[in-house]
Amino acid sequence: MNRCVILSAGPVEDCSLLRPLLREDDWIIAADGGERLARDLGIQPNLLVADFDSSIPPETAGELEIVRLPAEKDWTDTLAAAMLALERGYREFLLLGCTGGRLDHTVANFAVLLYLLRHGAAAVLADEQNTLRLFHPGSYQIPKQPGWKLSLFPYDGDVEGITVKNVRYPLEKARLSPDYPLGVSNEFLDRGAEPAEITFEKGVLMVFLSKD
Repeated sequence: MNRCVILSAGPVEDCSLLRPLLREDDWIIAADGGERLARDLGIQPNLLVADFDSSIPPETAGELEIVRLPAEKDWTDTLAAAMLALERGYREFLLLGCTGGRLDHTVANFAVLLYLLRHGAAAVLADEQNTLRLFHPGSYQIPKQPGWKLSLFPYDGDVEGITVKNVRYPLEKARLSPDYPLGVSNEFLDRGAEPAEITFEKGVLMVFLSKD
């Protein structure tokens, strides 16, 4: 199945940095104000999920499929979009327009990543300077990206037994805790093209790739 892209209402200053992340066969959901991001990116969503507090009126949406949400609800428009896509069978996701602006909305979108992870989906949240993925315990390789920083943070409690190789600041059977940012701003090694190797035994790991 193709990938689902969810567009949210967070501010994006330079859409030219996001367009290369898109694929021709992506299935695209605009979550309310994410419809504006779709227009800025020059793409047509397949679906609009909205309570219409920050997007176009439904009568101007043309032939766009619409799922209308109540204005008062216990979930965000972005989470509603993710839940709907899971129901339709999607298990690969890209989330755009999910950072910047209100910090509480950014944190809420991190929770959407965790929701997707716990429902068996692989999801990437990206903006012009960052990508973020969450991982369950296991072994992973992060391809080298020159000029980008690699940061590791625990989410939902401690990350235990973490080993990180092929980076400037390796770790061996370490613990990452929410109150001490040990894993921030690591670097890929200059030599070769070896990916960073990450193994951990317990917890949920946030993996950021960031550039200035």
